[in-house]
Amino acid sequence: MPTQTSRQAPRNFARYLPIDDALFASPVFLTSAGRTTIPPGAAYPPPGHPDLYQFKWREGRVLPEFSLLWVEAGAGVWETQRGAFPIRAGQIGQVLSGQWHRYRPDPASGWTECWVQFNGRLAHELEASGYFSTTSPVSTPANPRLFARQFLAFLRDIAAPDFTNSTAHGLRLLGLLGALQDTAQASVAVPRSLIEKARQHIWSHSHRQLNVSEVAEHLQVSRRTLEREFSAAGLPGVLEEITRCRLNRAERLLRETQLPIQHIVSLSGFGTAEQMRLQFHARHRLSPSQFRASLAQGRAPEPPRP
Repeated sequence: MPTQTSRQAPRNFARYLPIDDALFASPVFLTSAGRTTIPPGAAYPPPGHPDLYQFKWREGRVLPEFSLLWVEAGAGVWETQRGAFPIRAGQIGQVLSGQWHRYRPDPASGWTECWVQFNGRLAHELEASGYFSTTSPVSTPANPRLFARQFLAFLRDIAAPDFTNSTAHGLRLLGLLGALQDTAQASVAVPRSLIEKARQHIWSHSHRQLNVSEVAEHLQVSRRTLEREFSAAGLPGVLEEITRCRLNRAERLLRETQLPIQHIVSLSGFGTAEQMRLQFHARHRLSPSQFRASLAQGRAPEPPRP
């Protein structure tokens, strides 16, 4: 039986939203949203969308924004340069800005799609930080019913005649992105779970003299097993993760405090000032003191080496 929220959300609508200069400068903003039912065997995509959003299946498309599409009913296929992925009712497809993609419902079932598209510097920062999945563009909410209510209520408000696009609605979108992150955590396999446990332990204990064997012992696995899981996931090794954690903590302390560098060496977990200096030089081509001086002079430190 449909919920009250789903009865209030229009079955078929699409809104492409105006973006003024003030909104364009906001951290995250909506660009479009909608809900459409595609009957079995119907042509896809349906006509009536702006040219930017229309596409032909054989060509796909690339958008200058981010998209979330939730399949409310039915099933279909979702393709990016990573490959083709089945998508079914209750799952979410994600599209990153500048990413080639195409998707369509199964002709035998059709589908009902609910989407929201967005952009802004915060969205790009989230992508750069690894927030969005890099393994599959299709995922399942950890709490499907809660996600459905949240998404349909959001669409109901956007479809209202008096809706006005604003930064507040862009920030509200972050709730959906939070559900997407929960999705990624809930759908990972055991090896990824082991990696996350290792990272949690490292970021909680790397202020002291921590090594790879201690991390493996804490997780009750062999060092070889732990290193193999990091390698299989395409990640740097466990020691590199320990070093990355210490460097990030040291950088934050240099940015946000006036603590002496020797004190920061200790708080960050580096054994000696020379160890920290070598790691800073490898990442920034600067010593810790030069890094702090560049901040004081308003110059951004050189980006880390890849």
